[in-house]
Amino acid sequence: MELPPALETIYSDEHPYIVVQKSAQVGVSEYLINCALWCADTFQGRNGVAFYVMPTQTHCDDFSQARIDRAIAQSPYLQARTQPTPPFKKGLDRMRLKKVGDGYVYLRGADNRRQLSTADADLVVLDEFDFMQEGVLEAARRRLLSSPLAWLRVGSTPRHPEAGINALFLRSDQHYYFLPCPSCGYKQRLTWEENVDRERAAVICWRCHESLDLLARGEWVPAKPGNEIRGYHLSRLYFPAGLKRMIEASQAGTPSEQQEFQNSDLGEVFVPPGGRISWADLDACRRDYPWGTATGGVVCVGVDVGLKLHVVVREKVDKENSKAIFIGEVDDFDSLDVLVRRFGVRQGVIDAQPEYSSARRFVQDHHGFMLAYYDRHTGDHERAREDSTWVLHVNRTLALERLFDALHQGRLWVPSHARELGGKVRDGVGEFYREMTALNRVLEKNAVGNWVARYVDNDRPDHYAHAEAYCWLAAFGFPERTFLKI
Repeated sequence: MELPPALETIYSDEHPYIVVQKSAQVGVSEYLINCALWCADTFQGRNGVAFYVMPTQTHCDDFSQARIDRAIAQSPYLQARTQPTPPFKKGLDRMRLKKVGDGYVYLRGADNRRQLSTADADLVVLDEFDFMQEGVLEAARRRLLSSPLAWLRVGSTPRHPEAGINALFLRSDQHYYFLPCPSCGYKQRLTWEENVDRERAAVICWRCHESLDLLARGEWVPAKPGNEIRGYHLSRLYFPAGLKRMIEASQAGTPSEQQEFQNSDLGEVFVPPGGRISWADLDACRRDYPWGTATGGVVCVGVDVGLKLHVVVREKVDKENSKAIFIGEVDDFDSLDVLVRRFGVRQGVIDAQPEYSSARRFVQDHHGFMLAYYDRHTGDHERAREDSTWVLHVNRTLALERLFDALHQGRLWVPSHARELGGKVRDGVGEFYREMTALNRVLEKNAVGNWVARYVDNDRPDHYAHAEAYCWLAAFGFPERTFLKI
């Protein structure tokens, strides 16, 4: 089989843990199929057992018939090496278990975790990893513990920044393919903005603007050499066919179409405009003002409740701007009471979960406070009265959108030493900066096929972001009369 030059190195790489962040239809599934068949055929490891895992069992069954059976049918060698499935295996079992040589390929869906624990494996393949349930990677690695080979192969088009395949790739040595220009010799990693001439419908050299030979032999170069995981990024730009269609896709106007282009054509993650907060955004909110004191304005607080209470206290400067005067953790509601009295807080929004009873008692004891639930999925927030308590039913996506908008406009001031807030300073920033930048706005299809926005934390702590959202609701989300005592 003749391989495109960019795939040759991946095929020959014997690293035990390889991840490929890829565009759609660039030959990575064929590579993963070949890995599984090779493991079984050559009886690798202890038992020559390969697990090929896809997001659902239905997906896996279809894939087995359309791709794996076809690969076997097209290879006289594999036909000779493939034996009939044992006679007691019939129907669906024949699609889900392939005997090749002395080994086996199990085809399993990630939607049934029990199917991943049926046997120990020498190789596990996770194909389209970003569509799998949480915990599949850990389950797959456990299947490899007794194997002397213990190879793991993970491939997927990316969906969310710093999650799924993108999170694994960022932990890897991050190999990118550098292609030489036949005219000037300059070696370059292909990117859409620098290497695509839309008028000529050609991939060109960034330096001399002459056309590149996409079938020329390039070089994989690691951006983070030494990292434990071997990672490859493979874009469709390195494959000659389909450039005109890619140019048309790049001109799509809706965020959902832009996301599809970035994910499936370029193998890149996509964040809609304004869909995340950066360190630079937070730096732009820094001001030089006295920290830790209120100067007579209306003081508001937002509290995210967890093992500890994450608290943001802000004083309103005018109708649009506020300045943070306290950002930090407290151990319990008694400590929160001390803070509220110290700063003369007039309005507050407190997370109702998971400490409902304690949060409710606090709200009942403090004038101007409301309990908050993230339970509105459409429309604006809704305030209701439950017994003697004001409760705020919050549209989470809308609340975070308004918070992000205020931060992007520089209306939520933080002190000049904001990079140190929250403690645990690493790489020049503390926990406050890390948690404020944990959320990303993503677009996903809902149950009826419509594109909807939501914010994901990618399993990173984000307590301060929610405390800021609650504080913004307390300060600007409602007229002050809303907080009158019942």
